[in-house]
Amino acid sequence: MTTIVLSRHGKPDWDYRTPIPGRAFAEWRRGEDDAPLDPVSRPGSALEQMVRTASCVITSPLRRSLESARLLAPASVPFTDALFREADLPCGFRSAIRLRPDVWAVLARSAWFCGWSDGMESFAAARARASRAAQLVTARAESHDTIAVVGHGMMNIFIARELSAQGWRGPRIPSRQHWSFGVYRDGRMA
Repeated sequence: MTTIVLSRHGKPDWDYRTPIPGRAFAEWRRGEDDAPLDPVSRPGSALEQMVRTASCVITSPLRRSLESARLLAPASVPFTDALFREADLPCGFRSAIRLRPDVWAVLARSAWFCGWSDGMESFAAARARASRAAQLVTARAESHDTIAVVGHGMMNIFIARELSAQGWRGPRIPSRQHWSFGVYRDGRMA
């Protein structure tokens, strides 16, 4: 039976605690995208085994996804596609109020769900991209027994929803924790 593993990348080595003004959130996000993985945060053995033995590994082009895939399956050459990038966060805050970056991220994601994209990819566009990503994964599933996607929290949730709609069985909402994963099996044949 074909298996799809949707995993989230490891934790970036980046400062999530120091409060920043809202107007600095865009710069902070660019730094997060460029940050290496936190060497202290390690994947579990179950995830390592699944990705290492997958016949196809897919990543986003973001550094944290690529480095996570290299750590999980060093002998594998991943297929990298921008379809699997994380859904962008609007960053156009003009506020001088200082909050932790994760608070700004929650505010940005909440506003994004409500329709504010600030020139970034909209909620609807991200969902459409996730649909294309799920189609790519299921197309690869026709010639691979196990596919491992080393991706991102929100995009994995959207892809999982698409897989579920196609008859794949697995967690309805994959965990957003770093190094977490959900396993999906083709339920159309069952």
